[in-house]
Amino acid sequence: MKSKSIRDMTTGSEWKLILLFAIPVMLGNLLQQLYTAADGVIVGRFVGENAFSSIGTTQSLTFLCLAFAIGMGVGASVVTSQYFGAGKDDSIPLVVDTALILSGSLGIVITALAVILAPAFISNLLNVPEHLMSDAVLYLRIYALSLTFSFIYNCIAAILRGMGDSKATLYFLLVSALLNVVLDLLFVAVFSWGVAGAAAATSISQTACAAVSYIYLRKRIKPNDGQHFDFDIFKLVVRLGLPSALQQSIVSFGHIAMQRLVNSFGQASIAAYTAGNRLDNFMFVPIQGLGTALSSFTGQNIGAGNLQRTRRGLRFTLLFSVSLSVVLGVLLYIFASPVVSLFSLSGESLARGIEQVRFFSVTFWIFSIYMTLGGVFQGSGDVLMQSAITLSALLVRVILGYIGVHTAILGYEAAWVTMPVGWSVALTISLIRYFTGGWKKKAVAGNLARS
Repeated sequence: MKSKSIRDMTTGSEWKLILLFAIPVMLGNLLQQLYTAADGVIVGRFVGENAFSSIGTTQSLTFLCLAFAIGMGVGASVVTSQYFGAGKDDSIPLVVDTALILSGSLGIVITALAVILAPAFISNLLNVPEHLMSDAVLYLRIYALSLTFSFIYNCIAAILRGMGDSKATLYFLLVSALLNVVLDLLFVAVFSWGVAGAAAATSISQTACAAVSYIYLRKRIKPNDGQHFDFDIFKLVVRLGLPSALQQSIVSFGHIAMQRLVNSFGQASIAAYTAGNRLDNFMFVPIQGLGTALSSFTGQNIGAGNLQRTRRGLRFTLLFSVSLSVVLGVLLYIFASPVVSLFSLSGESLARGIEQVRFFSVTFWIFSIYMTLGGVFQGSGDVLMQSAITLSALLVRVILGYIGVHTAILGYEAAWVTMPVGWSVALTISLIRYFTGGWKKKAVAGNLARS
């Protein structure tokens, strides 16, 4: 079953393994952000700021729809990486089939709910201004049609990363990103389909990505001849994935709460927040890639009983991620004005977008430390604690944001100036958890690990 693309991370230079794994993940995440940004740039240029804002208001809801896909992907990745590290290769095809059945079933349910409840979600949860409502509902419904395929892709990508194969997902996302940009230009710029065209381009590209990834997976990992579902593996994936899924869902509701807060300040704030978030997300790309790499590295080495390698991997990743976040922050601060202008904003919208991006760029290093420690917790199977840490960051942000606005201490900037405060709380808890060592006791394949 093993191929050249599947990397054993239990031997060899720690920093080389982490970087070699992280670079394709970073590039893949970059492609995702590029085609998300391309949606915004193309819609902003060819349709206008109102359409751009309509799409922006749905971001938190689309993330909510994918929350369980991301969470169950964490469960599948941890199980796969620790089984792989423990030498239980024969169990992996059954892990794959079980996880795919689970993800596909969840995807069908979430798709139906999103299509049916889109108007209620957008109206009641987000308090979207009336002039943006129809486009926001249309975008969400069309986007939701591809959710089942997004669930399947996220599951496949998590499984492959758990086995050390990060290059494949890069190629899948390259296909998806190129297709999305081409279809965006065709549907929006040529056919003048507006918001519906942008949503259709995204749905089609995500479906194509899932199809290509499934074909690749089946060439690498053949399904079992008989059994395709194992209830014990199902329970293990759910046990590890459910805390993350619930975490992602609650995080999504937190983002919805912040979006609702932003919406209350009108069109200029909505447009600025949308543009700012899309640019800020580019900063997340390398740090999340390193965290993902460290998670798989930790999972395999915990499974193999190599705790010292995990610590050495963490030290390198911390140093590299903080240094990178500082360099990128300086660049983003300097070039904030021209990059925000790409979304065709002007006047107050442009000024607020630049302000948000510059504030984010000088505080981002806090997130890089917190995210790196999270990679160790996730890879070790300490997912419940990692979920609690993430939720604490969000809870602090939401509470401070709403108190700040309702007491008039903060205004339109409340949604983003509270971020580093939440990160600092999460970082404090993460450091306590790491040094007290509770994460070392959470290995799911510990009894199977090679000594």
